[in-house]
Amino acid sequence: MAGLYFHIPFRTASRSYDDAYYEVFPDEQHLTSSLASFTEAVDAELRLYARDYAEDEPIQTIYAGGGRPSLLPLRHVRSLLNTVLDVFDASMFEESTAEVNPADATRAYLSGLRNVGFDRLSVEALSFYPEDLQHLGAPHRASDVIRTIRTAVNVGFDSLAVDLAFGWPDQSMEQWEKNLRQATEMGIPSVTLMEHRPDEPEKTDDEDRMQRARKLQRAGDMLTDAGYHPYELTHYARPGHESAHLNNTYAHGSYIGVGPSAESFWWPKRAGDRSASRWTNIRDLSRYVEVLGNRYPPIAYRQTADWTSLAREFIFLRMRTQEGLSLPDLHERYGYDLLAEKGDLVDRLIDNSLMNGLSDQCIRLTRSGRLVADGIAEKLMPE
Repeated sequence: MAGLYFHIPFRTASRSYDDAYYEVFPDEQHLTSSLASFTEAVDAELRLYARDYAEDEPIQTIYAGGGRPSLLPLRHVRSLLNTVLDVFDASMFEESTAEVNPADATRAYLSGLRNVGFDRLSVEALSFYPEDLQHLGAPHRASDVIRTIRTAVNVGFDSLAVDLAFGWPDQSMEQWEKNLRQATEMGIPSVTLMEHRPDEPEKTDDEDRMQRARKLQRAGDMLTDAGYHPYELTHYARPGHESAHLNNTYAHGSYIGVGPSAESFWWPKRAGDRSASRWTNIRDLSRYVEVLGNRYPPIAYRQTADWTSLAREFIFLRMRTQEGLSLPDLHERYGYDLLAEKGDLVDRLIDNSLMNGLSDQCIRLTRSGRLVADGIAEKLMPE
């Protein structure tokens, strides 16, 4: 299984909650021109990668993210999806997700996304309440969020996710609980918890970090009680509504990223002598368009990962999932016997209720352990 990720790096203003690469285009005329040249560049990039990778694995998932991907007009969206069908094997296609901002989500736009082939929607809601949206500087209103969700369901999106932001000091626990309750009462199938990082993280204190941890824990309690499960640390879904694209990423599956700053990971066979490649695109929209205009790959950095690096990545990814880390997979794929190397640490984690006992040769973190998952994963990795 392989995924395809589109990074669409456009916004009309800077947003404190978006730490991905994007360019600001407050002027509609310049935005329209840039969207057209961007689409041509992505089309060229897709064709370049298809030449090298299309025969290795079929594309099974597509994810269009950003930035603010819903600024991309439907005619450009349709053009890029047609290119994917032209140059890649889509015979085993499973899921196509589009991120949308509620400010852009007209009925015509959402219906158009559904008609061109998207079957899953991720809504950048952030909050259901005006005071939160004002604090975050969001481009949409609370009424836009409700309208977007209802319209998405009406035009045929059965699989739907919303992003809910948390973590700034002025956000009370009561307000956070109201947001979570609104999402569950509306029957939204999937909820993504989006931690709002401070602009100056070095100035945060222990109390601020504890407040964010408590809000994350409270979200987990409320969503679990409402029938959601955490298939990844910050992604909760009701059964059957998990993101296949995200699951592939956290299973260390292959994926190609197109667009400025997009990352790719390709390891089609995961066996024998073949090693995985990872590359990152140029983090500059103008340069990205220029390079692809000359039909060169827009790659800023490429590496071939060794077995130790791959084992470290696999541990990091799997410890963030509810399914957990399969010890036989880790040993057979990456040559790392975790119990032989870190068995004493595993025992201590179990004794301290941070890890569940070994079951079907898998290790999984408890609810308390998931709050410090990345730190635990770091300790379990090979040197």
